[in-house]
This record gives sequence, C-alpha cells and structure tokens, in this order.
Amino acid sequence: MDLNLQITDMTGARPEHSTVIVNFVAAVRKQLKDSMCYVFSDNVQYRFKTEEGENKTVIPDASINCRTRSRRGNTFIDAPRFVMEVLSLSTEKYDRGEKMNLYC
Repeated sequence: MDLNLQITDMTGARPEHSTVIVNFVAAVRKQLKDSMCYVFSDNVQYRFKTEEGENKTVIPDASINCRTRSRRGNTFIDAPRFVMEVLSLSTEKYDRGEKMNLYC
C-alpha cells in the first residue's frame, strides 16, 4: 500500500471565500437538475497519478463530475468535468501551479 501523505496546516476559509463557493454550487445545481452531472463543494477529493507514477489527491473548491461511478468513498479516481478554485494569497501559487497541472 502506497501512502504518500503530506500534512498541511490550514486555517478556515474566510466567509467571502465560502460565499463564492456556495453561490456557485447553488446556481449550477439548478442547471444540472435533469442531467447525469453533479456539482460538489469543497469536500470531494480527486485522486490523480502524476507522470512519474506518484498518487496525488486534491480537493477543489467546487467541481462538476458526470462520471460518478468512479467514486470510492468521498474520492473520485478520474478527472472532473469542471473545477473551480477561489484564489487566496495563501493558496494562489499552489492552485495555479501544481494543482492546475494535476487537473490538466
């Protein structure tokens, strides 16, 4: 079993950050009502394998996934159809760098 764990100390999101996520999820949820796609807030994980074969797990601020059968617990093992990241000073470099590369 390959456990590549990294402990990250994160403070809670600012209310403005959470408001953007909640507003997005609420608006999109109505639009996806009759589709096979679902919109998720920031409690869903996506697991990717890097080009080097390393397992990485990311949690986007919001995502849309149309292949929900790839789910294992609260983790999807394929790429979402859409991801949204609300940038903040503390996460912008990671969100625009390593995390965006994993999504691509």
